[in-house]
Amino acid sequence: MIMVTAKITAKSGERDNIIAKAQDLITSSRSDLGCISYNLYASTENKDVLVMLEQWENFELLHAHMQTEHFKVFGTATEDILAEKIDISVYSAEIKN
Repeated sequence: MIMVTAKITAKSGERDNIIAKAQDLITSSRSDLGCISYNLYASTENKDVLVMLEQWENFELLHAHMQTEHFKVFGTATEDILAEKIDISVYSAEIKN
């Protein structure tokens, strides 16, 4: 399983706009092949920070998701209202000793 965290920092006053724009991305992504979960969370410490937490069956299906229209539309729709580039981290849940 693959875990993804995407820290999204909105420009001041744009947080709710990003949340609204994320709704189609969330709904559509949950239907993507290999999506286990896809959720958006708001920071309790900084009102302009959101975190998208995703779980995917494997890296190939995550990569396919990143090529979808809804993923690209969200990126384009939010690029001018972000305070900084989205900070994305990808983790494997298959740790071998």
